[in-house]
Amino acid sequence: MSNEKLPYSCDTFVVLPPLTDSNFHIFGKNSDRPVNEVQEIIFVSNEHTSDNKDFVRCTHIQIPQISTTYRCVLSKPAWSWGAEMGANEHGICIGNEGVFSKVPYDTRKSSLTGLDIVRLALERAKTAKSAVEIIGELIEKYGQGGACFDASAKMSGGYDNSFLVVDGDEAWSIETCDRVWVAKQIKEGYYNMSNVYAIEDDYNLKSNNLEEFAKEKNLWDGKDKLNFAQVFQGPSPCTDARFKAGRKLLEDLTKNGNFSIFDMISILRDDQAGICVFDQVRGIHTASSQVSVLTTNKKSQLDACHFLTGTPNSKRSLFKPFIFSNKVELGPLTVSTPEEVTSQRVHPLYTAHQKAKWETVDHKRLQDFEHEGIMEIINKLKSSEDGKVDTYETLFHDTVSAEIEFLREHPCTKRS
Repeated sequence: MSNEKLPYSCDTFVVLPPLTDSNFHIFGKNSDRPVNEVQEIIFVSNEHTSDNKDFVRCTHIQIPQISTTYRCVLSKPAWSWGAEMGANEHGICIGNEGVFSKVPYDTRKSSLTGLDIVRLALERAKTAKSAVEIIGELIEKYGQGGACFDASAKMSGGYDNSFLVVDGDEAWSIETCDRVWVAKQIKEGYYNMSNVYAIEDDYNLKSNNLEEFAKEKNLWDGKDKLNFAQVFQGPSPCTDARFKAGRKLLEDLTKNGNFSIFDMISILRDDQAGICVFDQVRGIHTASSQVSVLTTNKKSQLDACHFLTGTPNSKRSLFKPFIFSNKVELGPLTVSTPEEVTSQRVHPLYTAHQKAKWETVDHKRLQDFEHEGIMEIINKLKSSEDGKVDTYETLFHDTVSAEIEFLREHPCTKRS
């Protein structure tokens, strides 16, 4: 498919039992962002310092801190406090999608962005259901507002958000408009989200102010149950083409009832459907990707693993495993340098990808390395034995380091 015909969007997916390998819950997301934006992978401690003891400084505003927060691994634009996607130590995964409503965004005061809400929910929730409730409370109290792009991206404005929240027990879709929201529980099978509203009148939870808000905006006559997508979907640069393409991929790959992590990765790498994108014309690319495998085995220390790329183009990037343990160390190789040091805020892994001479890279060797690493973890997750996580404390760092060393074997040489 040519770039001119590729749908403009990004995507989040979940596949649940009984359609998955070993009854895993499998979460996946591609983050499509401006081509000059670097996405970093960071680890967030649960410790409170003088900087965040009383207040949390989000992207545009600060809000009160709470007494207990949880450790997270996040994939985030380097300029932003908030995150596109991530997971916490309780096995909760959240990804967001921008949606475009009939309620003007550009005239709103600066508040929380959808990325801020992803991070706040991961820092504060112990279950998927509690994350839904936290997201709802933040939406109602603070609303959504403020730039969603760095000034260097030359993209103005922002957007409302939808969220996919998954843990080892359940999954939820949340859609929002300014200060109102609805949530739908996904009980089995598969589900995907793109940059269009999809929840109609089949929601399980809603904000208290939903109907009043819709009437005040003259968007709903109050006669029938409020259809959220119909009432709030506004003019959008996105179509439902990628939503439909993603749903078709899920339909095809779940037919055997044994959907695996490799199936999810194949979806995130599918450039023919436009799920993986590098569009120089519109200045959009897949900046980072995440796949998480969650189990219901609460007796084992090893009940989840999160695979993140941290680099553009999921077809070239390796999915690297991160497992929470008491002394887990993410390492510095995917953490961007401060803006004061370099305006691009690059990190070592990103730099290695940019400098690699890709036409000489042995892609099969890279793929074999990735496959072997994933299989080792998946076999551990399937095991009935109590998996010890202490041996994986530096797993993510070690895998990133190996990826960098491999790419350095294929440097891109400048012409004289």
